[in-house]
Amino acid sequence: MKSSNEILEYDKLKEIIGKHIQTRYGQKTLTELKPVFDIEKAKSDFEKLNEFFNLFYKYGSVVLDDIYISDTIKEAFGDILTPKELFQIGNFLSLIKETSNFFEEHESDLCKKYIAFDIPFELFEEINKAIDEHALIKDSATSYLYELRTQIKQSKEEIVRNLKNIMHSRVREIISDTAIFMKRSRYTILVKPNFKEYLNGRIIDMAKSGGFFVEPDAIYNANNKLEEIILKEEAEKRRILKKLTDLVRKNSTRLMYNEKRLGKLDLEVAKFEYAKDLEQPEIAFSDKPIFFAKGAKHPILTHIKKDVKSVDIDLKSDNKLIITGPNTGGKTVFLKTAGLIVLSIFSNIPPIALKIEIGNFDAVFAVIGDEQNIMESLSGFSAKMIAFKNVYENLSKNSLVLLDEIGGGTSPDEGEAVAFSIIENLNGKCTYIAATHYKRLAHILSSKGYPVAAFEFDESNLKPTYKLNYYKIGKSYAIKILQTLGLNERITQKAVEFHKNNETNFSKLEKELENKLSQLEIEKRKTENLKTRYEQLLEEIKKEKESYLDKLIKDTEEKKALYEELINRLKSEISTLLKEKNVSKAHKSLNAINKQAKNLFDSEKQPGEKENFSVGEAVKFRGMSGKITDIKGDKAIVEINGKAFKTDVSMLSKEKKKSGKPLTLIKAPSKFSNLEINLIGKRRDDAQLELMKFIDGAITGSVKTVRIVHGIGSGILKSMVEETLKNHPYIKSFHPAHPNEGGDGATIAEFK
Repeated sequence: MKSSNEILEYDKLKEIIGKHIQTRYGQKTLTELKPVFDIEKAKSDFEKLNEFFNLFYKYGSVVLDDIYISDTIKEAFGDILTPKELFQIGNFLSLIKETSNFFEEHESDLCKKYIAFDIPFELFEEINKAIDEHALIKDSATSYLYELRTQIKQSKEEIVRNLKNIMHSRVREIISDTAIFMKRSRYTILVKPNFKEYLNGRIIDMAKSGGFFVEPDAIYNANNKLEEIILKEEAEKRRILKKLTDLVRKNSTRLMYNEKRLGKLDLEVAKFEYAKDLEQPEIAFSDKPIFFAKGAKHPILTHIKKDVKSVDIDLKSDNKLIITGPNTGGKTVFLKTAGLIVLSIFSNIPPIALKIEIGNFDAVFAVIGDEQNIMESLSGFSAKMIAFKNVYENLSKNSLVLLDEIGGGTSPDEGEAVAFSIIENLNGKCTYIAATHYKRLAHILSSKGYPVAAFEFDESNLKPTYKLNYYKIGKSYAIKILQTLGLNERITQKAVEFHKNNETNFSKLEKELENKLSQLEIEKRKTENLKTRYEQLLEEIKKEKESYLDKLIKDTEEKKALYEELINRLKSEISTLLKEKNVSKAHKSLNAINKQAKNLFDSEKQPGEKENFSVGEAVKFRGMSGKITDIKGDKAIVEINGKAFKTDVSMLSKEKKKSGKPLTLIKAPSKFSNLEINLIGKRRDDAQLELMKFIDGAITGSVKTVRIVHGIGSGILKSMVEETLKNHPYIKSFHPAHPNEGGDGATIAEFK
């Protein structure tokens, strides 16, 4: 049977990331990648990943060459490495040195913490010293090699010079080609078959044309000397290669360590390339086995399709969830999305979501799909039960279990019983999500306090919306989906008739419940609209009050400034009086100041008998009602509409108590048996607020009918009244008044 990782297609997710891998080391690291259920490690790994991502967003990701030296390292333990193999190791060391320099330059701490290449600089320098850019041993590898190659060059030049002299002597008549040839490591010239009459020498090889490659006796010793030097050169080259091979062998552990570090870095770069255009969620880690994901998307589908719908996964408030909904509605994808996100987080793979909270899980188990096995004579039901048995025996309190259509593949009543038993027995043992088509089972579980959620189905278009609604139980819509598949109409019709004739009492009750819920939803929307309108009106009134209060405060401040100006003038006049002793002039000035002061404060409290006040007492200040919150000496702090004012106690007056005389209710004429409100002359918003208050009062007083006078005019008030009554949940009906009662200028409303 498939493992849970196979069922959740974990390897397919790795394949998508693998498209961004640059080296064989990275591919090996990705192949070995698997979830490690350690919450502290997961937290630490994501902190590291975020640091890499921040660096790559700022400076761009790293380009890595695929320089593979694993086989070369093994070869070093069995034979001497060739210059080409050493050249590859040199290139590998150069790559990790350049990569390390990149991180050192931009983020040295990140390099020390996570890159930490261990570069064997001695090996790197020795290879660069001995091997050139063409993968050949340099002349300067050693001084002895340089000396030998100098001798070889000189010997070759001498041999070539002597051969050219011979070819330009009397033997030119037997020369078949003016070129000099290297045959069997000996310099030769190509001559005609009758060469012995003109030239003494040895035949080294025969030409296809019939001539001979001859080594003249004059250069025999020179060729021997050249061969000896070349043999010494080969011995020196072998010594150099052996020395470098020994150095590779000595640093093999460090080289293999760097291979692994490069593979891990390659994987981090691949993760960045995979996720750079996706939402990067905030991830919060917890010690408890909780899981919450907002706006989560299936990572594989997201890379195949552009319009993948997001879902919210809530296993935070409760550690279980029952999913219902139609076929192809999204239940299985939801389960796989939840499983893959958890596996991703514990594998340090960026998940696709807006926000995630995850706890300390120790495993993810999935029983999804048809595990029917013909070879083992297992039906789909039996195979799924065996799969669940394996899960049940291995799960713990910190496990996440995903169940799809558990109890399916057998008779509905028995399958439903099996599903109920499994779900009940999982309760408290682990965190789990179960998807089911059994509506009755969902209702029973919901009544027992199990959280439920349902995928929507658009009945008008007969298509799933893939939208998940929590606290709802969905339908299967099997027959409606059948109609969309183009099946023979007679078959579909028969299915409809059979379902209708064999409908259970439970199904009928469920329909009635759905109709009532639909009506309640409509009433709820009306109430919410009305509430919104009330809030808007209250907000407008609040703003008007605040505006009025601000204006009042501003006026008070202006009067205070004028008051201070008058005091200053008064002081000035008194000072002048004392100096000039002109009583007549002083009287005139003081009378003028007194008149201005009287005009300024004629609307304010006149000084009288001193009143006593206490904290919490209702008072009047500048014509506004307020409450004393603090008194210190002659100063008091008064709170008015949530704002505090500091003033002299002398500026306060006690709030007059309202008369206890009972209000007289005006009763409408007995002909109508109703109450009445007149809105004529009022602004639309003011009139609407007054009307709403009037309706609330009528409801409280159990009034059945009211008369609303709005006049005809431009029709603004009339349309406002009709709109308000239409959206009010307690209005049964309304109609224009009888001509004797006001006609079109009034509206009669009846309450439920």
